[in-house]
Amino acid sequence: MASSTFRQGGAPDSAAAVTSNRLDALVSELTAEETALVSAAVPLVPVLSANAQTADATRRLPEEDVKALRQAGLFRLATPRAYGGHEAGACAATAIAAELGRGCSSASWVLVVYYSAGVALWLFPDEVRHQVWGQDPDATVCGSSAGAVPAPPVDGGYLLSGRWGWASGAHHASWAILDIVAGAEGSSPDRGVALVPISELSIEDTWHMAGMRGTGSDTLVADEVFVPRERVMLLSRAAAAAQPVQDTQTLARVPMPQGLMGALAAPVLGMGMAVYDHIVEKLTDGKPLTSGAKLHARAVDAPGVQANVADAAMLIDSAILQAARSARAVDSATRTGARMTPLATARIRMDAGFAARQIRQAVDKLLDVGGASRFAESSPVQRIWRDLGTATRHPAFVTEIDRERYARLLLGINGQ
Repeated sequence: MASSTFRQGGAPDSAAAVTSNRLDALVSELTAEETALVSAAVPLVPVLSANAQTADATRRLPEEDVKALRQAGLFRLATPRAYGGHEAGACAATAIAAELGRGCSSASWVLVVYYSAGVALWLFPDEVRHQVWGQDPDATVCGSSAGAVPAPPVDGGYLLSGRWGWASGAHHASWAILDIVAGAEGSSPDRGVALVPISELSIEDTWHMAGMRGTGSDTLVADEVFVPRERVMLLSRAAAAAQPVQDTQTLARVPMPQGLMGALAAPVLGMGMAVYDHIVEKLTDGKPLTSGAKLHARAVDAPGVQANVADAAMLIDSAILQAARSARAVDSATRTGARMTPLATARIRMDAGFAARQIRQAVDKLLDVGGASRFAESSPVQRIWRDLGTATRHPAFVTEIDRERYARLLLGINGQ
């Protein structure tokens, strides 16, 4: 098994690359191919970590990161095997992104976006998948659901003009999946998505945030872009398309899109592990205890510090277990071909939100014993802290909204 170099009971050891059981719940049942992909992610962590400050400053991923991810085969996680891809499941994708999140929050987030959008692409007709992956199995797909834009029908398709914000990974994507509404002026408007080559869109510089800056989540702009009918998937047609794909190219089943919101928790898990590694390394290196009560020379010898580290470790582990439960549920539905119930998908959203809150609590406990020096601009911890604060306010993690639906489904209240 390949996983974090975190070592329980000791400091991280970059020379010995100690294997942890921290991600066992995600990797224990992977195929040999998926295990190899997780292993391929591990050596990328120092590369992404070295470039994380550049990503933060330039507000997009450095080309070295993009090249490394491509060479490791990680842009092919959702690509069909028929086109040279891996068809990786949710557990594998979550483990890979969690590993990468230890190096760079933004790189991990962008990869999850590409994976999830790639899976959604399986809902489109065979000819569309061939257009995307036939010549380039590494083709990446970003997306934006920041608001549906009217798409009036024209001969052979739709005409698209509008703006879509928060398009993570747009600068390195090949295609974009955009929210639209067709027939908006008629009696029965139909929501859906349109698949558009990035080359036919412009990117507006709007992503100026405190954290997750390297995701380059700028705004995509279309100006009278023609989208052929086969590259538009309306909700009225999506129900039939959401069945497991088994076409003439023997495409295997991949995770169903409605369960993939939980995958966004993976970068957050990586952030938690990264902060833990940084703080524990400082403590075990003999960081002095700065306090008015000089009971211990070293912070690591203080029972209060030890308790915070133990609490943080348990919170991180608990968050990983919840993310693993969601990923296994998605993979199970994928294997059996069963459609995920509304209750199951609601629980996945709750798992993601609750796991994100647990990582935030863990990081707070670690920073309380790590000291104010962790907020120096020279410390990578302050950047991860900003990334975590920004990422966990994504709509995927707003349990204040999700728990109402979850409760109604648990209680069997009508009207849901």
